[in-house]
Amino acid sequence: MLHVGLLAASDPDAAFSAFNALVVPALRSAARTPLRNARHGGGPCPGRTWCADCEETLDTLALNSFTRLRSALAGAAPRTRDGAVVREMAELCEHVTSEQAPYESAAAFGALLRRRADPAEPRWLRAARAQLVQYTLRCLEERVRRDDAVRRGGAAHPDRDLRNARWAAPLRRDPVTGDLLRLAVYRARRGRTDLFDIPADVRERHGLDHREAVARMHEALRTLRTVRPGFFAANISCGVPSALPPDVPDPAPYLEACIERVDARIALRSMVSRRHGLRPVVTAVCDVASGRRADPVRAARRCLDLDEEAAEHVVRRLVALGPV
Repeated sequence: MLHVGLLAASDPDAAFSAFNALVVPALRSAARTPLRNARHGGGPCPGRTWCADCEETLDTLALNSFTRLRSALAGAAPRTRDGAVVREMAELCEHVTSEQAPYESAAAFGALLRRRADPAEPRWLRAARAQLVQYTLRCLEERVRRDDAVRRGGAAHPDRDLRNARWAAPLRRDPVTGDLLRLAVYRARRGRTDLFDIPADVRERHGLDHREAVARMHEALRTLRTVRPGFFAANISCGVPSALPPDVPDPAPYLEACIERVDARIALRSMVSRRHGLRPVVTAVCDVASGRRADPVRAARRCLDLDEEAAEHVVRRLVALGPV
């Protein structure tokens, strides 16, 4: 049996085997969501198992956590700013080297470690969760986004570059341009494709309606691509390939499409907010567009209490909005 006491064994391989049973399942469970958000838009890795990049990240996290514990057991425990040994790590090390630890199954307590903290659980287990799992995964999503961006040639801190870099001085002359570019980089880093859907608070801050905001975003991205094409390619176009196609000589058609898409979104939101029960009708229209069997007119009649003619009018209005 792999027991908790093996974590303090002189043989590092035996110690890691116990660590793998006790801590790594909890690390994997807790790291799943931030890794999905950072690399896969919130969805699972492609395929039935974790992708190679996420597995590599998990291996690195596990090794860092194991090294942190073994250093503490060797006398180099982490300390607070005041110089005191971190209390939780001291409690964990005390238990791992106690007489009781060799009689505790690492796998059994590993299953408990995956769960949420329970006031009734042993103090050492709560300390292990805090020091070996939560501390190891702190700011994981942002760290992975930054490291992945740097690996593909992006900036570690693109927002800071836009604010302070000498090459970005022309972009800072207009506060609207700077604001919109920081928004675009923030969204592109997160795999979002709605760069031209400017939030209401940003539009209000600069006195722009939605059409003006879309036009200003388009202008800001074109300026950035002209001033610093490498920064644009690494931090925006790689994350959102369709944001600003570099092979389109005349951006007007694309800009018009963006404006029409924003108009459609606004119109749809207005319709949904004004008419209770419209969401099932929208779902039915989307089902038909996706090739699934659905009857939007029937849904409109049932959910909106309309006659046939009025229901058809509502459905035609939704279809006219097109993909939003």
